[in-house]
Amino acid sequence: MLDAIYYLCYTKSYFQSREINNVKYDSNGFRIEGLFEHESIVCKWKDGKKTVEHDGIVYEKVTEHIGKYSSVMIAPDDIELINDGSDLRRKFMDGLLSQSDATYLEYLLLYQKILTQRNAYLKQTSPANISHDLLDIYDEQLTQYGAYLIQERKKLAEQLPEWVQQYYATLSNDAEQVNVQYKNGAEPEQLKLALQQSRRKDLEYRRTLVGPHTDDWMFTIADNPMKAHASQGQKKSFLISLKLAHIKWLENLNKTPFLLLDDIFEKLDRKRLLKLFGMLSQFNIPQIFLTHTSEADMMETVKQFYEDVQMVRL
Repeated sequence: MLDAIYYLCYTKSYFQSREINNVKYDSNGFRIEGLFEHESIVCKWKDGKKTVEHDGIVYEKVTEHIGKYSSVMIAPDDIELINDGSDLRRKFMDGLLSQSDATYLEYLLLYQKILTQRNAYLKQTSPANISHDLLDIYDEQLTQYGAYLIQERKKLAEQLPEWVQQYYATLSNDAEQVNVQYKNGAEPEQLKLALQQSRRKDLEYRRTLVGPHTDDWMFTIADNPMKAHASQGQKKSFLISLKLAHIKWLENLNKTPFLLLDDIFEKLDRKRLLKLFGMLSQFNIPQIFLTHTSEADMMETVKQFYEDVQMVRL
């Protein structure tokens, strides 16, 4: 249910990167429909083709829908943002920026398209037969789109750490200093030069080794990498603080996201749960959807902060 709401906002699953994995066994597609303030949104995926409708009108491009509705998910799988590789962290931050900036989403998709073409050319063509004129064209296009991606990521990196630390301090009673740092391999104005200087290595490795697709976001605790130095409880508190900063980012852009809490009662002790809901009550969130195995436990906690609570038993 939570993923269906997320899908209607962003036309993709929070949990599955391959659409076929969202399809019921022995079926060839799915259909999700939801009402957002009396506006109908329908997402369909069948036989490899996706369509999105807004009040019965099909978008020419699925990406036209992104940014109209926002949601923030907090789920057990979020721990992979810390423990796994840079791909997931880039996807998370790119998703955050794409929700607030249509140009960012457009340039990200164009950058990825050119990057795929350049990598395919490097892989399929022997170094002796490489056209450097063609690589120059690819580099020009990657610079045009990539410089904007780096620039906007740097802007986000100026605001996000302060918010994350603020929320983490509340959750953990100022126990530790945490930080979010953007690690970019090249500055926007130096991206073209960096691509040119990396060309010999690119030819050797048969792929593009420099650019925003190789950047990372470092999560630290007391100036040490969080992956190796944080406890499970610290990681959970950090991830929730990161998601609260996500809500803050959207609110500053006059967006009011839905909040989707998957099994949050299993992730935090009661003390931190009460602090979390206390912080959430300060946000302008139109609706919160949360899952739990105990109705009594959920009502006891949530009723302290919200009067209008509806239970859906599954």
